[in-house]
Amino acid sequence: MDYRVSYEHSLKSKPDEFIVHVPTQLVEGVPDNVPRALLVEYITDMILKRSPQIGKIRQLRIL
Repeated sequence: MDYRVSYEHSLKSKPDEFIVHVPTQLVEGVPDNVPRALLVEYITDMILKRSPQIGKIRQLRIL
């Protein structure tokens, strides 16, 4: 499944400074069998694996 999300993130070099706000991003390839309760964590993990320069993600919302 595909989900459109919004979030803020920091860089690995400064993990406590949330400097980037991503208003919308399409996350593709989320398996249909991921439980709704774990969806935010699963998508967060996908984004972090895809973008190794990101330090932390906060305020991830499914749009």
